[in-house]
Amino acid sequence: MNLKYIALHMDYDSGYQEPFRDNFNLNSRFISNYLSIQIRKLKTETDGAFNMISIIPTIDIKDSCKIVGEKALRARVSFNRDAYERMGEIEKYEYYLQLLEEGYKVCAKHKKIPLEQLLKLHQDFRNNGYKNEWLHKKKKFKEQGIEVTLNCFFTSFDFQLVMSVSDIKSKTELVSGTVIRTLSNEVCFAHLFKDVIVENDKIFITNSHDEPKFMFDVTDIRNKKFMFEILDDGLDYKPYTG
Repeated sequence: MNLKYIALHMDYDSGYQEPFRDNFNLNSRFISNYLSIQIRKLKTETDGAFNMISIIPTIDIKDSCKIVGEKALRARVSFNRDAYERMGEIEKYEYYLQLLEEGYKVCAKHKKIPLEQLLKLHQDFRNNGYKNEWLHKKKKFKEQGIEVTLNCFFTSFDFQLVMSVSDIKSKTELVSGTVIRTLSNEVCFAHLFKDVIVENDKIFITNSHDEPKFMFDVTDIRNKKFMFEILDDGLDYKPYTG
């Protein structure tokens, strides 16, 4: 069994209440997502008892480390709420990493975990400016003479899917803009986009069920107008405007 997930979050037993707990989980989620994706690439084997490391900031720590739920190695760590609420943006990112590192050390006392690899992923994240960004899709449509690119930007505050369209011959960008903006959690956005297709001079971004969800007109694109329609069929989407 490989280690697949790294999570920093406050659960119902952490002692922290809403809305603080929910805001903490949203603001730190982009780091958990980044680390989970990166650790899966390393294909690090565990002893078979767990495939997740879950670190939970908690007021009153009764059991420091145990296997819970669906193969999660859970460690509870202390949390300084007063100091946290005074921190700036980058300070909070560092504090998230610090909490994770404290949790790793607790876990390492009970199970063999890839501590050095995890700490290296933390340093890579720092070196990259605390960014969780990736290319989701890049496709050329030769008949229309365009190339469509979908890029993802997952931050502490939101998630955005940005589409760019370039002319194949001139290699110049025709349009670029945000198609999807949601709260900073995968459950809010993962189902909303999957592929890019072109039918009858319409560009469609499909959802996870392969249903067209966002529709662009190639003529508008050629006229450098970033305009699209959100189709009613399939999964619901309401843009986040917070």
